[in-house]
Amino acid sequence: MAMLKTILGNLLRPSRTRAPADMPVVPPTYRGALTHDAGRCTACGTCAFVCAPKAIHFTQEPGVSVSWHFFIGQCSFCGLCEQNCPTRAIHLRADVPGSMNSASGDGLRLESVIRLQPCTRCGAAHVPLPAATMDALWAAGADEAERGYCPDCRRWAASARLRTAFIPDGAVAEGGRHDR
Repeated sequence: MAMLKTILGNLLRPSRTRAPADMPVVPPTYRGALTHDAGRCTACGTCAFVCAPKAIHFTQEPGVSVSWHFFIGQCSFCGLCEQNCPTRAIHLRADVPGSMNSASGDGLRLESVIRLQPCTRCGAAHVPLPAATMDALWAAGADEAERGYCPDCRRWAASARLRTAFIPDGAVAEGGRHDR
């Protein structure tokens, strides 16, 4: 009987559409609008790899820049891109995705451009590591010049440090040095 009363009560009332000010409170764990910080991004591609619906992809202009692209229409808001980003460049805010602003102006696409910088050792163009990552990698006793190295030169410098730690100074031949 109570159900019949509820049905009749709803039928006799006028229909009502929720006003924008009447929206329910968004919980803090809500995964909504995505933001990307190009200053923290290393263009490693992890976010694009874990994105099952392929909402994230990269394009590259060789020697100049790498562009990060996101299309909200393909996003499932699973949060894997945020969880797996090694530099924490991606965040899902508790905002409704339709309120996003983007460079293209439609609110559905985001693009961030990451400029390449020359290596301070060999001159090869590479994506610089964010300052927080640099501080974590070179916490103590590191050569300040190594902060501008490309990945190949960082590997070379790490192996050179290992060589000098285990082999006396005079025993290492200069012929094994990595130069470009």
